[in-house]
Amino acid sequence: MPLVPDLSPVGWFLFGAMVLLILTYLYFWWMVIKASAHKHVSREKVTNRTLTASLAHAKRKGNTHRFLIQITTKGGALSVVQRGIDNVLAGVARYPVLQKVVWVEIITEDADEVAALQTRYRNAVIPVTPYLLPTDYRTPKDTRLKARALEYMVEQHRAHPTDSYVVHYDEESVFTPDNLARLVHRLSRHPVGISEGMISYGLDWNETTLLNKAMESNRPFGCHECYSVMTSPPPMHLHGSNLVVRQDLENQIGWDIGNLDGSALIAEDLVFGLAAYLKFGKDVFGWHHTEMIEQPPFTLKAAYKQRERWVFGAMQALAHIRQQPDWMRLSRKDRWHINVIIRLRVLTYALGFPVSLLALGSNVVILLILAAEAIREGTITVVAPELTVYGIITTIGLALWMAGTQLGLFYNLRYTGMTRLQKLRDHALVLLVTPFAGVIDTAGPLVAVLKWLAGIREVAWKPTPKLAVEPKQQPKRVAAAEVAAGEKAA
Repeated sequence: MPLVPDLSPVGWFLFGAMVLLILTYLYFWWMVIKASAHKHVSREKVTNRTLTASLAHAKRKGNTHRFLIQITTKGGALSVVQRGIDNVLAGVARYPVLQKVVWVEIITEDADEVAALQTRYRNAVIPVTPYLLPTDYRTPKDTRLKARALEYMVEQHRAHPTDSYVVHYDEESVFTPDNLARLVHRLSRHPVGISEGMISYGLDWNETTLLNKAMESNRPFGCHECYSVMTSPPPMHLHGSNLVVRQDLENQIGWDIGNLDGSALIAEDLVFGLAAYLKFGKDVFGWHHTEMIEQPPFTLKAAYKQRERWVFGAMQALAHIRQQPDWMRLSRKDRWHINVIIRLRVLTYALGFPVSLLALGSNVVILLILAAEAIREGTITVVAPELTVYGIITTIGLALWMAGTQLGLFYNLRYTGMTRLQKLRDHALVLLVTPFAGVIDTAGPLVAVLKWLAGIREVAWKPTPKLAVEPKQQPKRVAAAEVAAGEKAA
């Protein structure tokens, strides 16, 4: 049997792209091994007594031991924001010592939501303070979008500083009561200036489409690399949520990131991380081992737009950071590392589209030919496949891809509260649709690259919808008890 394949030009393109993608997947599987070996997701049992001892230890050492939960929202998803706050309050109820060290702030552009939050949490056992972002607020560098709201809060904190960690939430973010306790316990014992933890996407899981479930299952799989990024900086990417920053450091760095030649920057988290690295070096970064739970996009359109923004934002951030005065202060190795790794991540993500589309298309053609033969002759002739490098590479690539999606799905299902049988059903269904989801998952990144190469430096930005119902309907309010039920099942 021939070992070297006889391929057309398209076949050789697919072969080369597949080799590159396999190397990428091997790298990510190595990240799985590395992160898992360091127990990157804490399942430690924490009690109120344990927390009391940890906080006392931090206080004796003079370390930061207060925690400000900061929720940033544009407005329009009040019930989702309330779910995050309610889970904080559930954590405080389960671990009473947290009443002394935890409080919540919300920054929103919706005045009605400020009033609603003030009324709802007026008698909460911890301070819950909503802030209204003034419509005429401008930063010195004309920062826009989410970073503008973040900079506004930095200004409030500079005026009234506290020795605390700022725990960044997106509007749908949730720490279960036990995970909130784990976060406080971990950082009280092992202080870190800027840290992150894993994010999974099991909230409102059954409100999304099957294809979305398959796409979102790649995210926890890829998030194993986040452990390496935060423990071996410079940070090639950064979460905007589950990001915990000591307030004095955040006040020094700020979120006034400016813009790129007049275009708003949409990856404020990546820009912030690189700015922190330029200012403080690698020792300020770390990993806090605590998992946060968020929602998947509910529609294919929302998922497509989200992925286009990710890639476009990464290219914006790289171009922006290279214009900063401190860029040349980095070593040549660091500059090369940041340049090459970010571009390589973008390239491999965008390459996934032609590979997925051509591979899916070729398989459809083969199935149609077999079906036509069956109809015409009443039999199907299946020739044993030749053992070629192409076949081996394709099989390995498919196995690595499918297995990565299944691992990510395992993490996403942990906090859904589903039965074991329901989880097995989702594993089987996601396995079946993964090849189709791959096309949609990588279409946005390819479009982002093509836009960038065409000289477009701005992309439309709109937060991913957080409500799975029509705006005119009453949104479903998800109580803390429902999330806690999922936590117990996990």
